[in-house]
Amino acid sequence: MGVLIFIIPIFKISNPHLKTFLEKYTCGVMPNESSLKKIYMKIIYKETLPEIRKAISNGPIWIFVDETTDIEGRYIANIIVGTLSIEAPSKSYLLNCEILEKCNHETIARFDNQFLTVLWPMGISHGKVLLFLSDAAGYTNKAGNALKVLYLKIVHLTCLAHAFHRVAETVRAQFPNVDQPVSTVKKIFLKAPSRIAIFKETHPDLALPPEPVITRWSTWLDAAVGTTDIKKKKKFSSFITSSHMTSFCGRYPQKIC
Repeated sequence: MGVLIFIIPIFKISNPHLKTFLEKYTCGVMPNESSLKKIYMKIIYKETLPEIRKAISNGPIWIFVDETTDIEGRYIANIIVGTLSIEAPSKSYLLNCEILEKCNHETIARFDNQFLTVLWPMGISHGKVLLFLSDAAGYTNKAGNALKVLYLKIVHLTCLAHAFHRVAETVRAQFPNVDQPVSTVKKIFLKAPSRIAIFKETHPDLALPPEPVITRWSTWLDAAVGTTDIKKKKKFSSFITSSHMTSFCGRYPQKIC
């Protein structure tokens, strides 16, 4: 139970040092990772679910749905619920996680509706579901429209961070001549510990250029500013034209300076 409360990954229990520590101070034998997942997690879930129902079933409530992929590439949907209150922010609860065969507006809408029956096993209180939160993907917008047919009072809001991300992506698309050197700089240091070591050795007073990540808004803007800074560009130019970068510059000529 404590592993889940403190958001410690279950596989950590296989660590021999942690296992020895827990067995020493709990005076018991620690179950293996497989037993925790197959047996104990189901028990904890059944014990926790009534507490969630008691806390928020009287509503009104908000729901948040997000989809991600796991290490095996499977679509994982998560639904978080909480109460709407004018007095104070409500406590949120992870109601369920589910593997989806496909990720589209139909599966997301079905997932939302299905697991609200978990919250209200005697019948969903459609009038108490007032707010639906999600990212700004096209399929979640369609799912929000589909849910409005069943939940007449529901309002769909999308995450503001995704709006910022779209603005940043629009800026990037407008400046292809800047995007090219930023991308090339990233390639220089990506999975290249020897180049990083040489750069730090030759320019100890200069930090590595910011790494742009397409799925993280504003990182490209930070990388563009860092790459085009005059003082840094002069030093970086000398690093690019040095002997240990000859082979790389041959593959990517005239993309940086």
